[in-house]
Amino acid sequence: MKYPIMMMTLLFTVACGASNGEKPELPLAVDLLAVDRFCGHKDGLSIIDSATPSALQPMVVTQTLSKVKLDWTSMQVLRINMGSQPNMGYSLGYSGGARYEDKRLIIPIIWNRPEAGRMYAQMLVEPCLLLSIPRQGYESIEVIDQAGHLHWSLKGLNP
Repeated sequence: MKYPIMMMTLLFTVACGASNGEKPELPLAVDLLAVDRFCGHKDGLSIIDSATPSALQPMVVTQTLSKVKLDWTSMQVLRINMGSQPNMGYSLGYSGGARYEDKRLIIPIIWNRPEAGRMYAQMLVEPCLLLSIPRQGYESIEVIDQAGHLHWSLKGLNP
């Protein structure tokens, strides 16, 4: 007799928890499209919302957009650019695990700096990532690194 009561309590708890008005945590359709060291764009975030080539787009962006098959009605491309850096020791990576949090789209990145004592080619690089992201469901985008530091945010986006 003890088990049916525990089962009913569990079902009641799950049912009440599911109806509290919160959005269920669903996997996000955020995919890495490209990683490059020469993006030719200022640092920060920018959104590319169509596959139309532009003279303002660096070659890596134009080539990536021409190869990728995106549903542009529901997806767009987020360009994350580290900006101009002095050597090849700088890079960006995407670790996966993007999530919604309080109407924000949180994008975790890996921010790599040169290792102390190691030699790198001394040349200007502009590390960047291109990610496909949903068009809706958030009011802002925040990019955080592996240590939890906020690097960039875009606010005032349509939910």
